Amino acid sequence: MQIDPEFEALIPPLSDDELKYLETSILDEGCRDALVVWGDILVDGHHRYEICTRHDIEFKTIQKEFASREDAKRWIIENNLGRRNLTPFQKVELALRLEGIYKEEAKARFGGRHKKLTQENFPELNEGQVRDKIGEIAGVSGKQVDKVKTILQNAPEEVIEKARNGEISIHKAYKETKKKIDLEKNRTELMEKAKEVESLPETVRLVHGDFLTDYKQLGENSVDAIITDPPYVKEWLHNYEPFAKAAAYVLKPGGFLITYVGHIHIDQILDQIRQHLDYYWIACLKHAGTISAVHSRSVQCWFKPILIFQKPPRTKPKRYFNDYIQGSGKEKDAHIWQQGEEELRQIFEPFTDPGDVVLDPFMGSGTVISMAHKMGRIGIGFDIDKDNVEIVKGRLANVIG
Repeated sequence: MQIDPEFEALIPPLSDDELKYLETSILDEGCRDALVVWGDILVDGHHRYEICTRHDIEFKTIQKEFASREDAKRWIIENNLGRRNLTPFQKVELALRLEGIYKEEAKARFGGRHKKLTQENFPELNEGQVRDKIGEIAGVSGKQVDKVKTILQNAPEEVIEKARNGEISIHKAYKETKKKIDLEKNRTELMEKAKEVESLPETVRLVHGDFLTDYKQLGENSVDAIITDPPYVKEWLHNYEPFAKAAAYVLKPGGFLITYVGHIHIDQILDQIRQHLDYYWIACLKHAGTISAVHSRSVQCWFKPILIFQKPPRTKPKRYFNDYIQGSGKEKDAHIWQQGEEELRQIFEPFTDPGDVVLDPFMGSGTVISMAHKMGRIGIGFDIDKDNVEIVKGRLANVIG
């Protein structure tokens, strides 16, 4: 018996639990269902065949005739769609394997009626018809088919897997994918705009580098305030101590470090930063719009902590500040972690004056640098990603004139 790789690829994978259940059933009761073959090619029963072959268990076969390989593929897909307990995403993904076949059939039908039909204009004439046919056999609308295609072509693998497993809906996966597409488009446009910027004003300095190792190029006691939003990923957690050491070096005496942080590891962050700077206060940034769920702690999270530290000696800020900040909403047009500009105004005003040097060591899309320029401060930004440096330059092209 032959295993055709093209046919085998059409079989949706079983989960570990499903495979274990099937293997246990075959070991206990034998292979009750016959395998379907076309000549000597296996077309149905690949998982059963693998288990039986591995355990030397007998199995039966039945012959099925197909007019062509395309007919065999269609039968495999439609058979699995009818038999398997698939998620909506998996059904569409499987049905999309028939897209090429349906297009050829539609082209043949149109060819008899449209003498001027060409390969170039055919997709426009028949895309909707083919899409709706795929949606029909998958049990979803044509729009859902378009969404799945967009997800498969553009989404990160983790989003695709969640949709496949039914952890998130097709609609939610599509929304996340659309955000990614829009973000990439905006970043590309900003990088193109950066080429138009011949020089930055003296009040803006952008550095492509790692602040944790390159901080001394700024000079000791050279920065009035650090306002930043470091990475929240667990892998970055050990960097808070060297970050605090670098911050203490560049901050002027009495200068403030103001940093957005995540909730879960705030105890470790405090321990590391306090080795080099004095804890001053904690502020609450109230999320705008929808709240975030922290599933690992079963928390519906309504705010983001902002930790405030100071390089000795202890002094007061320029002005009184509110420790409750109403967020202006995340702006994701240039970076996935981009924060809103207007909420930064509530930090800049009490902690900095016009002419002060404000540093963002992890500038991302440059929100802090942009706000510093708008408010008459000197903005310095570091980023380890060269693309981010160009994107910030392109973003500043809109405000520097």
